[in-house]
Amino acid sequence: MSSIFKKFIFTGFAPNLTNQDVKTACGLLFKPWSWKKGDSAEKIETWLKNYFSTKYAFAFDSGRTALFYALKSLNIKPDDEVLVQAYTCMVVSNAVVWTGAKPIYVDIDSDFNMDANDLQKKITNKAKVLIIQHTFGKPANLEKLLNIAKENNLKIIEDCAHSLGGKFNNKLLGTFGDIGIFSFGSDKIISCVRGGGLITNDDKTASKIKEYQTRLPHSRLLKIKQHLCHYPIFFIGKKLYSIGVGKWILAIAKKLNLTNKIIYKQEKIGKQVLFYPSLLPNALAKILLNQTEKISEFNNHRQQIAKLYNDKINNPKITKPDWTNESVWLRYTILVENPHKLRRLAKNQNIILGDWYSCPIAPADINITKSGYKAGDCPKAEQLSAMSINLPTDKNITNTDAERIINLVNQY
Repeated sequence: MSSIFKKFIFTGFAPNLTNQDVKTACGLLFKPWSWKKGDSAEKIETWLKNYFSTKYAFAFDSGRTALFYALKSLNIKPDDEVLVQAYTCMVVSNAVVWTGAKPIYVDIDSDFNMDANDLQKKITNKAKVLIIQHTFGKPANLEKLLNIAKENNLKIIEDCAHSLGGKFNNKLLGTFGDIGIFSFGSDKIISCVRGGGLITNDDKTASKIKEYQTRLPHSRLLKIKQHLCHYPIFFIGKKLYSIGVGKWILAIAKKLNLTNKIIYKQEKIGKQVLFYPSLLPNALAKILLNQTEKISEFNNHRQQIAKLYNDKINNPKITKPDWTNESVWLRYTILVENPHKLRRLAKNQNIILGDWYSCPIAPADINITKSGYKAGDCPKAEQLSAMSINLPTDKNITNTDAERIINLVNQY
């Protein structure tokens, strides 16, 4: 079959988008009076408390905002050090830098998570906080990392941007540290295009975060409108992508600023944007409530597709991740020489594969010096990022789609 008639398979591109989300977003576009204020953000906080059985939960405009206020609530001061793994997104290091603290990069293991041995080497008497990232939804080595943190009197923030619903020893990720933070961005476990959450059981921490949250402004109407427009634009764009029309729709929407950016130009050079941080808008929280009902369905599907990849990819040139039933497999990441070539081959067959992470601090077009990272800081992260390529696992990927991807990878 000619590639023009083949279904386009995406990694990313609003993977959690549902018909209900589009319907809700279109309805909300005609009700601007309900965009900022309402009870939906509070309902998200209640859902977080109930889901994780925690005392406190807070909703914000993004995961990066949640992380920023998590750090501030732990009394991070200028010249303090915050330990964070390489092979991550710049928004993580930005949150550290914006507090005045210094990010100290820890190398990774073969599972894309923090290397406990390198962590031991990087701790100084200035270290105050350890951020534990569960990359691609796979639990980090919590047993070792938590022990090291305890021995060195480090506060712990779990970065669960990739791992909502994942577990370690049958306990939900996000509940092992002092604070857990979550992202509801467009490519995450569940999505409202832009949103974030934070949970904690500590009374003093919660009191500080509540104080910060109370001072925050509402999101600007234009930004909320862009996020709501994301739904019909991406819904139509993806449907028509195979015949070329969808690509133009998405490109024109981006050119005309009809949709919002994931990372802003200012953030790529380490600066905050004027209109964030902010509260989670009522309109986006309303859509997110739809998504919370589907978290188990979405994650079960991700695990099923990942299992297909795990069982059927047999190319000796490909390194697969170690299997674990407790991962939610946001993306199934393999290692290959020259991932750019494989992505080009895939694109010729109407398959868009992912590039998380193609450099130790992503995305590739940032000013990496602003993040405090220096070449050679984390050699394993540099090596694996040069070989990483993501296979999609989201609800839109059928078994037939997965077989197409498996055949492509096995023939590479």
